[in-house]
Amino acid sequence: MQPKYLQELIRNLQEFYKCPSCETNYHFDDIRFLGEIDLYCFVQLSCHNCSLPVLATVSVNGKAGGKRKSDLRQSEEAKFASKGAISASEIAEFHRWMSKSKSFAKKSK
Repeated sequence: MQPKYLQELIRNLQEFYKCPSCETNYHFDDIRFLGEIDLYCFVQLSCHNCSLPVLATVSVNGKAGGKRKSDLRQSEEAKFASKGAISASEIAEFHRWMSKSKSFAKKSK
């Protein structure tokens, strides 16, 4: 990844990501670029406040107008894109729901 794009990626991570434990914004020095494969970058975010390490996989657009691999139809892609990112609280709520669901617990055993 070119240094210009790496700096932009880090700025975006600082703007949009917060520590899931203490909600602290990340500093530049908290973000470590680990590598990239295809259109994905791997970064480690280490909170300067509570020291919680987070591994993030970030999808990056390699070429302007490039087509992503997806099994979604165009209408489905637009529908889910308008929903925005899934929050940590939504994931936790879904996990609680799955844990309580008797039919799900029977199928997973």
